[in-house]
Amino acid sequence: MNGDNRLDRRKGSCTPQSADFSSNENTVLCEKIYPFAVVLRLRVLQIVCGISGIVMGTVAFIEEKSSMNLGIGMPAGLLTVTAAAGSIHTSRGFGGYVQPSCDPPWSHLRFLGPTITSAFSLTLLWSFACILHCVLLRNSFKALFTSEDLTILAVVLMSLTLITLFAAALVLRIDCVYDPD
Repeated sequence: MNGDNRLDRRKGSCTPQSADFSSNENTVLCEKIYPFAVVLRLRVLQIVCGISGIVMGTVAFIEEKSSMNLGIGMPAGLLTVTAAAGSIHTSRGFGGYVQPSCDPPWSHLRFLGPTITSAFSLTLLWSFACILHCVLLRNSFKALFTSEDLTILAVVLMSLTLITLFAAALVLRIDCVYDPD
């Protein structure tokens, strides 16, 4: 089987602009297109994990009698949902590609978004969300060994946190790789 007939690409995901393109040139064109559908799926996964984190963090907050050890899942989930929704809203896929308006000292941040103000606010949201997820990961790991009552909650919150952070890392990687500038 030659490389042009591989099944690892979605059928019909990229079409040539004219009949003059050979299949090799079409493959090169397909690889440069921003994978908006994948990014959108990852953002929806983050929103689902964020909502689940809010619910499980609330349950942990009640179970721990108003202690914010595993209850950190509430603000972490809320910030994740807000940041993912903001990222979807300012994404390149809805309005087409917009040339980033980053000045030379900020040009290394151009993969974050088309304008520096939206990039800065989303970067702050994602930074706070990731910090809270790291704290939640530490608290969940500690709860595994200190409290038998919270073991299942700790495992669920730890899983949601790891999925959220992994999805954020994947989206960041995609944005860095597919940045056309």
